[in-house]
Amino acid sequence: MKNRFRLMRTDYEREAEGDRIEPQKVFYLSVEGNVTEAEYFEGISKYREQLGINGRVDVEILGRSSKDTNSAPRYVLELLEEFLVLRELGQERLIEEIPLLFIQKYGEEFIRTYIQNPCEIPKKERNRFAGDLRKIGYDINYRKFLSIYKNEGDEFGILIDRDSLAHSEQEILECLQHCKKSGYHFFISNPCFEFWLLLHLSDVKEEYKDRLDEILENQKISRRHTFVSKEVSDKAHHGKSGIDFEKNYLPYVFTAARRAKMFEAGDEQLASRIGCNLWKMMDILKAF
Repeated sequence: MKNRFRLMRTDYEREAEGDRIEPQKVFYLSVEGNVTEAEYFEGISKYREQLGINGRVDVEILGRSSKDTNSAPRYVLELLEEFLVLRELGQERLIEEIPLLFIQKYGEEFIRTYIQNPCEIPKKERNRFAGDLRKIGYDINYRKFLSIYKNEGDEFGILIDRDSLAHSEQEILECLQHCKKSGYHFFISNPCFEFWLLLHLSDVKEEYKDRLDEILENQKISRRHTFVSKEVSDKAHHGKSGIDFEKNYLPYVFTAARRAKMFEAGDEQLASRIGCNLWKMMDILKAF
């Protein structure tokens, strides 16, 4: 049976409490990968002022368990919509989604106190309660965090790979139509997110002008790499974990956006053509 609770993260407080700037606008993004995409956009958020992005704008990558490998477009969309239901519910009504078994075990008063004034409960009891919930995939602290921060101008989107070996074009287009209907941003990198990274490291259209078909096909060439991920690894000297955003990507974010526009195609066309429309997100962030 599908787990109805997927939102989970243990490191959501990126900035120390005293250093945190209260955002006026947050871009909530559900992404396909558990590691590389999250590290990249955490870098965007951390260095936003150096990038010329208003410090009152933030990016929040919706977290899920490292064991949650559901990365097909419909699951990426599902995670975003799980968050939006939680956001609508709000912290005051968070108890409504906690399974009845836990309400019976701990009592409604205990749970309401945990949600509203956790410091009134001994730490050992707090840890036991949160730990019990995490056993069923329910991360109450992360859900509390996500339910609190709301701004009228917040934006919501998904980021998926084309990955023609795993996702059908029809699946991509259905996801796109759902996003358009629901008012979500739809970002896609064809063939994969590493193509967006490669745009930071190379003038792809010129350097690979005779190999664009190889990029689009993005064949698996080793146990660890596809064609594109190997090119990124060779140029930046990193694997999928630990991309060193500050060194490899920070200076070239808007260069990558400019290069991506050289491949510009409509969202529908990107389901079958090489390109990446993440430049749109960068423009939105910088325009605030």
